[in-house]
Amino acid sequence: MKHVDDLKLAGRPELVEDIIRKIEAVFGKLKRNYSEFTNCGIRHRLLPDHSVELDQDEYIAALIPIQHPDMIGAKGEDDASEALIALFWSLLGAVAYTLMTQWWIAVYVIALQRETHKPKIIHLRRLNAIVRALQKKPAKIVYPSMECCKDVLAHSDSGFSKEQDKGYGIRGSNIMRKGRCRRTGETLYHLLDAVSRSHKRVTRSTFSAETLAAVACGDDLIPLLITFHEMDKGSISAQQARELRDNGGLAFSATLSVDAMSLFQAIAAHTVKIPSEKNLAIELFWLRELLDRKVLKAIEWCDTRDMSSDCHTKGSIDREVILKLMKGRLDYSQPVKTYPASR
Repeated sequence: MKHVDDLKLAGRPELVEDIIRKIEAVFGKLKRNYSEFTNCGIRHRLLPDHSVELDQDEYIAALIPIQHPDMIGAKGEDDASEALIALFWSLLGAVAYTLMTQWWIAVYVIALQRETHKPKIIHLRRLNAIVRALQKKPAKIVYPSMECCKDVLAHSDSGFSKEQDKGYGIRGSNIMRKGRCRRTGETLYHLLDAVSRSHKRVTRSTFSAETLAAVACGDDLIPLLITFHEMDKGSISAQQARELRDNGGLAFSATLSVDAMSLFQAIAAHTVKIPSEKNLAIELFWLRELLDRKVLKAIEWCDTRDMSSDCHTKGSIDREVILKLMKGRLDYSQPVKTYPASR
């Protein structure tokens, strides 16, 4: 006896029906849901204006903050007991699962995951605070109905902290597809991917952290652009994909946005120079090559206040920008610079 559960299909109606018929021939009649269903713990809803809304409200409401006698009267700097550590690991894993829709809390989860080896009471209390904040007002992701502009925007940001033994860096990125509302002409976005994670390499300065974050974001962007190209033009061979990567010609254009002026100026310089940290030269050359070979349409500098991925690297800032982006809106309140300059 075979069992298939939580299968989600999207595409042209005739192709979807053909796939369903072939699945039913093997597994039997399938139960279908079109306007509202839950898949892998995420509820999907088709709104009246044909937008799609995703949430994990049911899952989040079921989370239970840690309550244990060992926490009563304990100081924040006290080490957690074995019983508390087990509860901490369990709840932290459950909260991490909400990052499929609750991207606005990612940096807090990453910070707590660094403490799993020896958590303190303060870390358990912070985890409880995250759970209560999620349950108080869980966010939703909305993919508004729009006409695709075949343009992808990637926001890249990094945080740097000089610790006692080494420099710790965290990077964040948001990759979004740009489109226009068919009724109003308003610019809309689909947030396709969000990243908040530690740098794999040791960083020694803010410039190196921002550079490595931009390189990682560009690296994540290329497979997505190849996927979009195949969706638009049809499947391609590995050789063709390599040529598109080397020489451009992708069906979708892409812009990489950073909020570090020093990095923007280093890439946009007439001749890219070797920086004081010489090991970063290859990364700068690679980013510039993406522009010269038209793999990237442009690199953009935007103000930190408009950088949507800033919330993936800092915990103290307001979450308004990322929450608006999760609903398909991104508005620049400050001037931006681009290279090559937009006409």
